[in-house]
Amino acid sequence: MNENPGSLRRVAAARGFTLVELLVSMTVLSVLMLFLAQVLSDTQRTWGRARARVGEFRESRAAFEAIARRLSQVTLNSYWGYKLDSNGNPTLYQRQSELHYVSGPAAALLPDAQHTAGHAVFFQAPLGETLDTSATASASSLENLLNGWGWYAQYESDLPRRPDFLGPDIAHPEKKRFRLMEFRQPTERLMLYGVVADSKGGSMPVPWVEAQTGRDALYRWFRDSLEEDSQPVAENVLAVLIQPVWPATTGNTGASTDAAPNYLYDTRRYQWPETSTEATRSRHQLPPVLRLTLIALDERQWSAFDAAKADALAQELTGLVNNTLFQKSAAYEQDLQRLEAELGQRKLNFRVFSTAVQIPAAKLSSSLED
Repeated sequence: MNENPGSLRRVAAARGFTLVELLVSMTVLSVLMLFLAQVLSDTQRTWGRARARVGEFRESRAAFEAIARRLSQVTLNSYWGYKLDSNGNPTLYQRQSELHYVSGPAAALLPDAQHTAGHAVFFQAPLGETLDTSATASASSLENLLNGWGWYAQYESDLPRRPDFLGPDIAHPEKKRFRLMEFRQPTERLMLYGVVADSKGGSMPVPWVEAQTGRDALYRWFRDSLEEDSQPVAENVLAVLIQPVWPATTGNTGASTDAAPNYLYDTRRYQWPETSTEATRSRHQLPPVLRLTLIALDERQWSAFDAAKADALAQELTGLVNNTLFQKSAAYEQDLQRLEAELGQRKLNFRVFSTAVQIPAAKLSSSLED
């Protein structure tokens, strides 16, 4: 049977697309492609921000973990011995030590340091840091040598630490930041074990640290070499906060901050001299737990500020941390929440790292016995 050519042409024409249909299809396809491109762009942007955020605070996280690890190694090497009167007769069997731990507001511990924020801590630990680090050094195998160690945060310029050929110019502008400073006192310069004449007239010399009778004299072991033995280990660290915590002795079991109601904890507070409850309780006694918090800021955001705005904001934040917040240890949680709110109101990106550091060398017992 012969098919009608006209009907074949009509069937072929029915199988095609009109111009309107093609335009509609292209429009829909374009919308889908634009939508997919937007989704891909948003995903890439979110991923980039997440990677930048993780990388931005990686340095602060590493520094925080190093602080927690080394704080747990603090020691006093305390022991029990007789306290003698002026005639050499024993009067008390007392806990004693030749080492020193102190933490508290940086402005109080380091009054001559400029633009410190938050708290500072100084102590001794067997970290094996020496002046001669060569493999042939006589002390290279002594990994447990005692060192003075500590941390504090400070707003400063990087110019004093630059080599001479990197002066402040357009290519290398001055860089002011909050920096976490690490104090490392080599074993050879650890002055606590120095001996001096007995101020009470005794014939035997006494350890240098035992002969000090005031706060300024007692803190010389880290103040005198602070600039020489300190170096930055992380940038954009607004503050380090340290809260000594003891087990509660009354009421329900829990944590007590009575040993350091204003955050200042000194195992040689009795040498200020002072006879307070805090001085008696902390005498050659380490707190069993240190609550450690580090507040880090965003480098990309801070680097976008001009010098005047950065300086003004740094002064404002320093005053907030030092003078408004963190005055009473009992209000630690509330002050930390308020600091986070204040940073949020200023539209500052930040990260808070916090942990409880257990101190194995802490020995909870009476400091003296009759």
